[in-house]
Amino acid sequence: MLPLRQFVAAARSRLSGVRIVLEDLSDPGNRAAILRSVEAFGLLHVHEVRSSRLRVGSTARGRSIVNGAEKWLTLHQHSDIRECLTSLKASQHALLAAVPPGKGRQPLPLESLRFDRPTALLFGSEAWGISSEALELCDATFTVPLPGLSESLNVSVAVAVCVHFAAFRRREALGLAPHEGDLQLEEVEELQESYAERSRENRFAASLRASRARKARDESQALAPVVVEDGERVGETLGF
Repeated sequence: MLPLRQFVAAARSRLSGVRIVLEDLSDPGNRAAILRSVEAFGLLHVHEVRSSRLRVGSTARGRSIVNGAEKWLTLHQHSDIRECLTSLKASQHALLAAVPPGKGRQPLPLESLRFDRPTALLFGSEAWGISSEALELCDATFTVPLPGLSESLNVSVAVAVCVHFAAFRRREALGLAPHEGDLQLEEVEELQESYAERSRENRFAASLRASRARKARDESQALAPVVVEDGERVGETLGF
């Protein structure tokens, strides 16, 4: 279990004014990498939209990395992109859609974005990108300029770049210190308590998994054949 001071520091550094929206992400590896970056750079909220475009049985469904960064984030699940973005717009978030360079309606370069107001950054699926419905609901599009020869970035890499920049600019816009967040005191205290509880639950789950693994290993070893020095099998341990 992590020391209490780490929960306190993490809760105090969280940024609620920058949110990430993932539309129909299908690769669990990308999802895990994105959540890790979001958590590591101090954001708190991730909205995941899984619409009917994701085929039934997709590996993105039902996958959970409960032992990773996910347990320190607040995840919001949506089945409809319009509902997700409408609710964010109702809470006064600016909606900005990430697109590849040269795509969209004259996308703004990432470096020009301001984060003095609550902002949600939308990233699309690996297969289709951002849906036309989502683009219509967004206030603007933006892109990560790529002066090199590569034409695009993996979505998890793009999110990491954007999250780092957004966190820096959000703190700069609010006059915050490098490890200071934008949560109210009551929210910070509630998050600290939640982190401590999540850590206890995760520690119990990890202990249970380790116990099951040891039991399975012991049972496997009990069933292993006994072999003499010349390699000839002489019997099963359970048979003698």
